[in-house]
Amino acid sequence: MEIPSYVVHTQPNRSLGAGARRGALAAIAATALVIAAAATAIGAWPVMPFAGLEVALLVLAFRMLARHDRDFERLEIGTDEVRLEAREAQCFTRFVARRPWANVVVARRGERCSLRLAYGARAVPVGRMLSDEGRRRLAESLRGRIPLRESRET
Repeated sequence: MEIPSYVVHTQPNRSLGAGARRGALAAIAATALVIAAAATAIGAWPVMPFAGLEVALLVLAFRMLARHDRDFERLEIGTDEVRLEAREAQCFTRFVARRPWANVVVARRGERCSLRLAYGARAVPVGRMLSDEGRRRLAESLRGRIPLRESRET
């Protein structure tokens, strides 16, 4: 296996780690349940089921976020091949192409920008975890390393 001459590794910015996310969820849940218990104590008992539902939905939302904790995208350009590996939630993708026949398709629509690694009839998205500006910078850094094709979309 060759050592790649160019590597781009991207992953989402997670400002709240797993431990801090559990702490935040516990604080929110405790606050909601204490307020609901106080309302129940003064006779407003219908508040408690809604507080329980609120906490359950928050747990569900936080679990869905946790599924994406290990997301990444890694683009490697070697002398003979181009390799793209990506993980999104539970889905892992690997795409390998011979470098002489691979190219990156840059599609611009107004301020929007998308990139696809194309090889033959197949194409996979590149830079999914980047902003539009980040994808434009990635396209510029790939210029000269791999052929770029512009695709103007309206």
